[in-house]
Amino acid sequence: MRPVEVAGAAVLAAVSVILQMLPPIFLTPWFMRIDLVAVPWILAWILFGFRASLLSLAISIPIVGVLGPFAGGWVGAVMKAMASIWMIVVPACFALRYGVGRMLSSRLLYGVSALTAILVRGVATVFLNLYFAIPIFFGMTLPQIIEFFSKPAFQSFFGLSLGLIGIWAAVGEIFFWNAVQGVIDLYLSLAIGLAVIRRLKGKPSQTTL
Repeated sequence: MRPVEVAGAAVLAAVSVILQMLPPIFLTPWFMRIDLVAVPWILAWILFGFRASLLSLAISIPIVGVLGPFAGGWVGAVMKAMASIWMIVVPACFALRYGVGRMLSSRLLYGVSALTAILVRGVATVFLNLYFAIPIFFGMTLPQIIEFFSKPAFQSFFGLSLGLIGIWAAVGEIFFWNAVQGVIDLYLSLAIGLAVIRRLKGKPSQTTL
Protein backbone atom coordinates (compact mmCIF):
# COMPACT_ATOMS: atom_id res chain seq x y z
CA MET A 1 0.00 0.00 0.00
CA ARG A 2 1.13 3.51 -0.79
CA PRO A 3 1.74 5.91 2.12
CA VAL A 4 -1.20 8.06 1.02
CA GLU A 5 -3.51 5.01 1.21
CA VAL A 6 -2.33 4.13 4.70
CA ALA A 7 -2.68 7.73 5.84
CA GLY A 8 -6.14 8.00 4.29
CA ALA A 9 -7.24 4.78 5.96
CA ALA A 10 -5.99 6.00 9.35
CA VAL A 11 -7.68 9.39 9.06
CA LEU A 12 -11.00 7.86 8.04
CA ALA A 13 -10.72 5.28 10.83
CA ALA A 14 -10.44 8.19 13.27
CA VAL A 15 -13.52 9.80 11.71
CA SER A 16 -15.40 6.52 12.17
CA VAL A 17 -14.50 6.44 15.86
CA ILE A 18 -15.67 10.04 16.29
CA LEU A 19 -18.99 9.19 14.63
CA GLN A 20 -19.36 6.21 16.97
CA MET A 21 -19.17 8.52 19.99
CA LEU A 22 -22.10 10.60 18.72
CA PRO A 23 -25.69 9.65 19.58
CA PRO A 24 -27.18 7.26 17.00
CA ILE A 25 -29.60 8.53 14.37
CA PHE A 26 -32.07 5.90 15.55
CA LEU A 27 -32.02 3.03 18.02
CA THR A 28 -34.15 -0.06 17.39
CA PRO A 29 -36.03 -1.72 20.28
CA TRP A 30 -33.30 -4.41 20.39
CA PHE A 31 -30.52 -1.78 20.49
CA MET A 32 -29.27 -1.86 16.92
CA ARG A 33 -27.80 1.55 16.11
CA ILE A 34 -28.60 3.38 12.91
CA ASP A 35 -25.54 5.61 12.51
CA LEU A 36 -22.82 6.86 10.17
CA VAL A 37 -19.94 4.78 11.54
CA ALA A 38 -19.43 2.71 8.36
CA VAL A 39 -19.52 5.68 5.98
CA PRO A 40 -15.77 6.45 6.39
CA TRP A 41 -14.88 2.80 5.66
CA ILE A 42 -16.77 2.83 2.38
CA LEU A 43 -15.39 6.28 1.61
CA ALA A 44 -11.89 4.84 2.10
CA TRP A 45 -12.63 2.33 -0.67
CA ILE A 46 -13.93 5.03 -3.03
CA LEU A 47 -10.97 7.35 -2.44
CA PHE A 48 -8.05 5.05 -1.64
CA GLY A 49 -8.94 1.53 -2.71
CA PHE A 50 -10.09 -1.80 -1.33
CA ARG A 51 -7.11 -2.54 0.91
CA ALA A 52 -7.28 0.91 2.44
CA SER A 53 -10.94 0.41 3.32
CA LEU A 54 -10.21 -2.90 5.03
CA LEU A 55 -7.34 -1.29 6.94
CA SER A 56 -9.60 1.58 8.02
CA LEU A 57 -12.20 -0.88 9.29
CA ALA A 58 -9.57 -3.00 11.07
CA ILE A 59 -8.10 0.03 12.84
CA SER A 60 -11.37 1.40 14.14
CA ILE A 61 -13.55 -1.65 14.79
CA PRO A 62 -11.97 -2.62 18.17
CA ILE A 63 -12.56 0.95 19.41
CA VAL A 64 -16.06 1.17 17.94
CA GLY A 65 -17.10 -1.69 20.21
CA VAL A 66 -16.35 0.15 23.44
CA LEU A 67 -16.89 3.87 22.82
CA GLY A 68 -20.07 5.88 22.64
CA PRO A 69 -23.68 5.19 23.63
CA PHE A 70 -24.96 1.66 22.94
CA ALA A 71 -21.55 0.48 21.66
CA GLY A 72 -22.32 -3.20 22.34
CA GLY A 73 -18.86 -4.33 23.41
CA TRP A 74 -17.07 -7.02 21.43
CA VAL A 75 -20.37 -8.43 20.18
CA GLY A 76 -21.36 -5.03 18.82
CA ALA A 77 -17.96 -4.61 17.19
CA VAL A 78 -18.14 -8.00 15.49
CA MET A 79 -21.67 -7.37 14.27
CA LYS A 80 -20.81 -3.91 12.93
CA ALA A 81 -17.84 -5.33 11.03
CA MET A 82 -19.73 -8.35 9.70
CA ALA A 83 -22.67 -6.21 8.58
CA SER A 84 -20.62 -3.40 7.06
CA ILE A 85 -18.02 -5.51 5.25
CA TRP A 86 -20.55 -6.35 2.52
CA MET A 87 -20.95 -2.65 1.80
CA ILE A 88 -17.31 -2.72 0.69
CA VAL A 89 -16.76 -6.23 -0.69
CA VAL A 90 -19.82 -6.39 -2.98
CA PRO A 91 -19.26 -3.00 -4.70
CA ALA A 92 -15.57 -3.85 -5.00
CA CYS A 93 -16.48 -7.07 -6.82
CA PHE A 94 -18.64 -5.10 -9.25
CA ALA A 95 -15.77 -2.63 -9.70
CA LEU A 96 -13.42 -5.45 -10.67
CA ARG A 97 -15.78 -6.29 -13.51
CA TYR A 98 -16.77 -2.82 -14.68
CA GLY A 99 -14.09 -0.48 -13.31
CA VAL A 100 -14.40 1.85 -10.33
CA GLY A 101 -14.90 5.01 -12.36
CA ARG A 102 -17.62 3.54 -14.53
CA MET A 103 -19.47 2.06 -11.58
CA LEU A 104 -19.36 5.21 -9.47
CA SER A 105 -20.59 7.34 -12.36
CA SER A 106 -23.39 4.95 -13.40
CA ARG A 107 -26.59 5.12 -11.35
CA LEU A 108 -27.65 1.73 -12.71
CA LEU A 109 -24.42 -0.10 -11.94
CA TYR A 110 -24.05 1.45 -8.51
CA GLY A 111 -27.72 0.80 -7.79
CA VAL A 112 -27.40 -2.88 -8.71
CA SER A 113 -24.25 -3.23 -6.60
CA ALA A 114 -25.97 -1.44 -3.71
CA LEU A 115 -29.06 -3.66 -3.93
CA THR A 116 -26.89 -6.78 -4.04
CA ALA A 117 -24.83 -5.61 -1.06
CA ILE A 118 -27.97 -4.82 0.96
CA LEU A 119 -29.52 -8.21 0.18
CA VAL A 120 -26.32 -10.03 1.20
CA ARG A 121 -26.08 -7.89 4.33
CA GLY A 122 -29.70 -8.63 5.20
CA VAL A 123 -29.29 -12.40 4.93
CA ALA A 124 -25.99 -12.33 6.85
CA THR A 125 -27.30 -10.15 9.67
CA VAL A 126 -30.50 -12.16 10.10
CA PHE A 127 -28.43 -15.31 10.55
CA LEU A 128 -25.83 -13.65 12.79
CA ASN A 129 -28.40 -11.92 14.99
CA LEU A 130 -30.50 -15.04 15.49
CA TYR A 131 -27.63 -17.43 16.13
CA PHE A 132 -24.82 -15.24 17.49
CA ALA A 133 -25.41 -11.66 18.61
CA ILE A 134 -28.78 -11.80 20.36
CA PRO A 135 -28.17 -15.19 22.05
CA ILE A 136 -24.86 -13.94 23.46
CA PHE A 137 -25.87 -10.35 24.20
CA PHE A 138 -29.25 -11.15 25.77
CA GLY A 139 -28.64 -14.80 26.76
CA MET A 140 -31.67 -16.02 24.81
CA THR A 141 -32.50 -19.18 22.90
CA LEU A 142 -33.97 -19.06 19.38
CA PRO A 143 -37.58 -19.66 20.56
CA GLN A 144 -37.14 -16.87 23.12
CA ILE A 145 -35.79 -14.55 20.42
CA ILE A 146 -38.79 -15.23 18.20
CA GLU A 147 -41.14 -14.53 21.11
CA PHE A 148 -39.11 -11.41 21.97
CA PHE A 149 -39.54 -9.95 18.49
CA SER A 150 -43.23 -10.85 18.39
CA LYS A 151 -44.07 -8.58 21.33
CA PRO A 152 -45.29 -5.10 20.30
CA ALA A 153 -42.87 -3.50 22.78
CA PHE A 154 -39.91 -4.87 20.82
CA GLN A 155 -41.16 -4.19 17.32
CA SER A 156 -40.77 -0.97 15.39
CA PHE A 157 -43.42 0.66 13.24
CA PHE A 158 -42.26 -1.59 10.38
CA GLY A 159 -43.13 -4.86 12.04
CA LEU A 160 -46.24 -3.52 13.70
CA SER A 161 -47.63 -1.97 10.51
CA LEU A 162 -47.27 -5.28 8.64
CA GLY A 163 -48.58 -7.33 11.53
CA LEU A 164 -45.48 -9.54 11.59
CA ILE A 165 -45.41 -12.29 14.21
CA GLY A 166 -43.19 -15.22 15.09
CA ILE A 167 -40.07 -15.86 13.04
CA TRP A 168 -41.24 -13.40 10.38
CA ALA A 169 -41.25 -10.62 12.95
CA ALA A 170 -37.61 -11.36 13.81
CA VAL A 171 -36.48 -11.73 10.19
CA GLY A 172 -38.46 -8.71 9.01
CA GLU A 173 -37.23 -6.36 11.72
CA ILE A 174 -33.57 -7.36 11.38
CA PHE A 175 -33.60 -7.28 7.58
CA PHE A 176 -35.48 -3.99 7.34
CA TRP A 177 -33.25 -1.97 9.65
CA ASN A 178 -30.08 -3.39 8.14
CA ALA A 179 -31.42 -2.38 4.72
CA VAL A 180 -32.01 1.16 6.01
CA GLN A 181 -28.48 1.25 7.40
CA GLY A 182 -27.08 -0.11 4.13
CA VAL A 183 -28.79 2.58 2.05
CA ILE A 184 -27.43 5.30 4.35
CA ASP A 185 -23.91 3.83 4.26
CA LEU A 186 -23.70 3.33 0.50
CA TYR A 187 -25.32 6.49 -0.78
CA LEU A 188 -23.95 8.98 1.73
CA SER A 189 -20.42 7.67 1.14
CA LEU A 190 -21.01 7.84 -2.63
CA ALA A 191 -22.17 11.46 -2.43
CA ILE A 192 -19.19 12.49 -0.33
CA GLY A 193 -16.75 10.44 -2.40
CA LEU A 194 -17.88 11.86 -5.73
CA ALA A 195 -17.74 15.40 -4.35
CA VAL A 196 -14.14 14.88 -3.18
CA ILE A 197 -13.08 13.17 -6.41
CA ARG A 198 -14.52 15.92 -8.60
CA ARG A 199 -12.82 18.56 -6.55
CA LEU A 200 -9.39 16.98 -6.13
CA LYS A 201 -8.94 14.46 -8.97
CA GLY A 202 -11.15 15.59 -11.77
CA LYS A 203 -13.20 12.47 -12.50
CA PRO A 204 -14.12 9.13 -10.91
CA SER A 205 -12.08 7.10 -13.40
CA GLN A 206 -8.93 8.19 -11.63
CA THR A 207 -9.97 6.36 -8.45
CA THR A 208 -8.07 3.12 -7.86
CA LEU A 209 -9.34 -0.24 -6.60
